Amino acid sequence: MKRKVLALLLAGAMACSVFAGCGGEKDSGNDSQKVQSDDAQKDETKDEEGQEPSGEETGDIVELNFYYSNSPVADQDRIMDKANEIIEKEIGVHLNLIPVDGAQYAEKMNLMINTGDDWDLCFTAHWMDFYNHTAKGAYADLTDLLPTLAPETYSRIPEGLWEGVKVDGKIVAVVNYQQWGAAQRKGFRVRSDIAEEVGFDWKQLEDKPTLEALEILGDFIGKALEAHPDMIGWETAQGGNLFKSDCLYWDMDAVGDTEVPGWIRLDDPKTVINQFETDEFMEFCKIMRDWYEKGYVRKDGATVTDTTPDRTAAKFVAELCYGWPDSIDFPGNADVAKMSMCTPENAPAVAVSTTRTIIPAGAGANAAVAVNANSKNIEKAVELIELLNTNDELYMLITQGEEGVDHVYDEEGNYSLVDGMYNFNYNEWQIGQSYSPTFTRALYNRNEAGEMAKESQGIVFEADKTADVSPLSGFVFNSEPVKTQIANCSAVIDEMLPSLCSGSIDPEENIPQFLERLESAGVNDIIAEKQAQIEAWMN
Repeated sequence: MKRKVLALLLAGAMACSVFAGCGGEKDSGNDSQKVQSDDAQKDETKDEEGQEPSGEETGDIVELNFYYSNSPVADQDRIMDKANEIIEKEIGVHLNLIPVDGAQYAEKMNLMINTGDDWDLCFTAHWMDFYNHTAKGAYADLTDLLPTLAPETYSRIPEGLWEGVKVDGKIVAVVNYQQWGAAQRKGFRVRSDIAEEVGFDWKQLEDKPTLEALEILGDFIGKALEAHPDMIGWETAQGGNLFKSDCLYWDMDAVGDTEVPGWIRLDDPKTVINQFETDEFMEFCKIMRDWYEKGYVRKDGATVTDTTPDRTAAKFVAELCYGWPDSIDFPGNADVAKMSMCTPENAPAVAVSTTRTIIPAGAGANAAVAVNANSKNIEKAVELIELLNTNDELYMLITQGEEGVDHVYDEEGNYSLVDGMYNFNYNEWQIGQSYSPTFTRALYNRNEAGEMAKESQGIVFEADKTADVSPLSGFVFNSEPVKTQIANCSAVIDEMLPSLCSGSIDPEENIPQFLERLESAGVNDIIAEKQAQIEAWMN
């Protein structure tokens, strides 16, 4: 499902998924959108200190600017005119929803924050300078406002997620809790038709440690490639591997950026380790070397930057799977019933989970809304957040447009977007919660497939209430003291890790060199700094 894909990239997302910059200037000549007053009126309404009162103080319609990352949206004026009819009636606010192209969004917000430009709300995330902005005091403290001004928003979100948007114990952003939930459980996906053909029992992978699971998969891949020599056993690429960003497969979590040395084991969170010194890293690289020599992976895997052609051509026998519930817990989950970027017809699949279920440290800040600490209308901004998260008609209007105009249902109950009409580009996760206990805040097919999607998501919602929470939730690593060492180590990692993790070079010969180069680059300083900050935070 496209929405779930976006969330994981964010992951690596999310980030996957994220868009002609639009200026944030207010158009004072538009009487239908702005509350106007001339200079004399402004002088009359200034308080004793010479400051203009906020709209909250005067009872006027309050104008709020909300910045988010998106490409231009067709027909936005039509939709926002209708949306503002609701918003002005309910809370006395006129919303200016301002999209900024994804390639410029981070830079735009940095500039606005650094120069003190006028904005009220913005989309933020841990992968988009959330921690840097909080360190500057850019975001308002919402701790006391949320329970009173946004009680339903506050109560809907699992407590573990709030930890991810706290800084020094204060809530500085509102979690955009989504229809796909927050808890993570990862595993593997295999071609179900080929598994049946060669007699592979894919269920044996369930709950297996990653190294054991890879050994089992290796046997399957070998048999599959004998039958289908034109296929590729496993995906390797320059930009992704199991020791670049997938800590959970190793029952670990990252202290700061996942690509920088310094992880913790979930069962020993007080001790920071260099993940590249672990036995798991050596054994993983040995497996990948074995697969490379047997022809299970591409020979150019260390330099491949785009695997989309291979995915869409249904080339892969097995792959990582981030979606769940899996094919054991919920056999009807259509989201895992096909290989990535394929269809159930050309690449049917089954998925099996192998990791624990956990809400990772960065989950709360994976997608959130922050309020400008310098906004004149902080309370109104929080009221707006509550309205966006609880008024289903409003949220669906902004994120999906009008039924029968912007999206339609066919005779079988399947929905589709209308070409050339209003399209939010699947960015609903940036402005609020698509989560709803009654599944009323997202588009679902009105048939059996839609009901199964709801059932699948319901399993994840329940898991969010009981899942483990990363012991690092709420911790923010300050990289400033070791930024030079991080830059030096990153250069070494970028050079050598893709080759090691794709099997292109011998790990027993090259990992010692890799570790020596990291040590010369300052890796021990990084580990020591992370350890010191973890200890100070825990105490």
